[in-house]
Formats: sequence, C-alpha cells, structure tokens
Amino acid sequence: MTRRDQYQELADPVKIGLLMDGPPKYSDQILRVCELVAEQYKAAGRFERGFEFIPVYPWGPPAGFIRNTIDAFNELCDKGCLAVIGGTHSDDCIALPPYADARETPYIAMGATRQSMSKWSFAIGWGSCSQDGYVMASWLRKNGYKRVVMTWDHATHCEEYVSHFRNACVRAGIEILADHRFPQILVPELDDIVARVHAKFVELKPDALASFASGPAGSRWCQHVTRNWDIPRVLNGAFYGAATPEGRERLEGWVGTTMWDDDNPVAAKFAGEFKARYPEAGDVPVELLALSYDVARALIEGVIHAPILTPDGVRRGLEMIEMIPAACGGPRTCIGFNAHAHLGHKGADVMVLRRVKNGQNIMEGRAELF
Repeated sequence: MTRRDQYQELADPVKIGLLMDGPPKYSDQILRVCELVAEQYKAAGRFERGFEFIPVYPWGPPAGFIRNTIDAFNELCDKGCLAVIGGTHSDDCIALPPYADARETPYIAMGATRQSMSKWSFAIGWGSCSQDGYVMASWLRKNGYKRVVMTWDHATHCEEYVSHFRNACVRAGIEILADHRFPQILVPELDDIVARVHAKFVELKPDALASFASGPAGSRWCQHVTRNWDIPRVLNGAFYGAATPEGRERLEGWVGTTMWDDDNPVAAKFAGEFKARYPEAGDVPVELLALSYDVARALIEGVIHAPILTPDGVRRGLEMIEMIPAACGGPRTCIGFNAHAHLGHKGADVMVLRRVKNGQNIMEGRAELF
C-alpha cells in the first residue's frame, strides 16, 4: 500500500448518505438540491472540505417492505457516512430511529410523522401529521362546517393524522359523523370500495369531507369525489399532488395543507436558483425544492457546527442549530434543534392551505388558532 502524507494533500469530502425511498421524480430532485446547496456553502467559504452525497434507492413502502429501507440505512453507515438524510415515507421514518441509535449515526427523517425522533434521529418532515389535523379543523371551523365525514388509510402514520384531527375537532366543536379506512396499497376491488363509501357518506348529509391519504388508494378516492360529489372538501399533505397538471385535474375543488407559501422569500429565491442551475429539470414543485433545501441546509450547518468530524460530533452540531430561515411554510417559519427537541421546523405556519380552482394551485390562507 502506498503511504501518503495527509498534511500535504487536499482534504477528503464528508460523506453524507441519501436514503431515497421515493420514486425518481422525488429522489432525483432531492439529490440535485443537496448538491446545489453544498456548492453554495463552498462558494460562501463556510466549509472547505466539501461533501460527497451517496444515494441508495431501497424498494420500500407502500408497495415494498420497510426491511429494504433498514438494510439500505445500514449500507450507508457501512460506507462511512457521517450522517444520513432521507426516507420520505413516514412508515420508514418510524422504523429507522432504533437503527440510527444502534449505529450511533445522525439521521434526519423527511416523513410527516412525529414518531421519527430519538437520541440520534432528527426530523424535518414533508408535512406534519400533527399540525395537519389542526390546520384542517381550523379551515372547517372558519367556514362553519360542523358535521363532517372522514377517510384515512392503513399506513401506520395515518393513525397519527387522525388522532390529532379528532382532538382538534373536539376543540373546534366539529362532529365526525363517520369515517372509513381504505387500503394503503392498490387492490383490485378498490373502485367498488370507493363507490360504497361514497354512497354511505352521502346518506349522512355532512357539511364537509376531510381526507387523510398517504398513497394511491387515497388518490383514487380524491379523484372519485372530484368527479362525483360536489361537497366542501379538505385534504392533508397528500395535496402535494396538486403540484402537477394531472394532479390538479384530480384535485379540482379541493383545499389542502401544504408547505408552499407564496409569501416565503426563502422558497422563492431558492426556486429561482435551482431553475438557473438545473434548467433541464423542468418545473420542479416549489414544495419539494423547499423541503429538500431545508434538510440539506440543516445537515450542512450541523456538520459545520460539529466540534469534531465524527457521527457524535455531527449530532452535537445539529443540536446547536437555531433560527435558520426555512423555505417551507410561512415567512417566519424557522429551523432549530436542541438536545431535547429534534423536530426541526418551528412555528404556527409550517403547514398552510392552498386550493385548486379552475386548474390553478392558489393560496387559501393560513390556519387560525382556536
């Protein structure tokens, strides 16, 4: 083996694992955002070593298995990554913290769940299972809808959405007349199930419909409602589907929670920078760019603040982050961690409301506290 002088050569980059459990339309852009943010930090002179992002693409839920994602996390640890970010499916994010603790490797989960935090696990989520329930109840309350029906599915984290929504409805004086829990995955009889649920709900004559979706079954339900039932309707973070023309057609007339706020200057600025850097990427949804930017920036700040470049040093560095302006949510949403609080996004406007009207995705407003 050739011996080298580590004092006289350029430094090796810091290895960061990207756990990309979503489809290419998500994971390809997340990787681009991470590389662009790293370039910006290098240009600003904030961190001289640079970063090497190592992606893995496990076949995880809903169609695959969580075990595949766990194996991919361990693979990234074996490759010497100082930290791992990713996992956008909340069920993956719920399963991974014990493995992050066992490997003593900092992990930033990107799912909407609040069950993804531990000593070594942090969260900057794509949505918020807890806030969604209150933001949706706020919209119902503001518009005078007091009798609602509700749908959800068999993803583990959908229970989290619904438990918070039930609490919010009690506080807001809203009655849930009935609910139905759809399959998490596509099944041959799904259209028949959807039709039966619609017929049952119509008989109850509700004021409005609240839906919590995590996958393709929820999407099918939303499309059916759009075509067959003219009822006020509000959706959880699955409203992200309205980012595409086909999604807006499916969600015409829906109001939904989102992390894209038109008044957030951080999101607008980075969206312009991303488009200039990657014109070949086309029109990438602002919400995806905002989330990826917040995660990448938090991780890099954690590395910069690390007192020593070990996994434990990065964990301590992350716990020093405070008041980073966030691209997600309203203009005053920020990011911060400490030793006893590993949830990154802070503020009442992490989740805001948008509406699809005449094929356009427009701001509906922000939640009113009640």
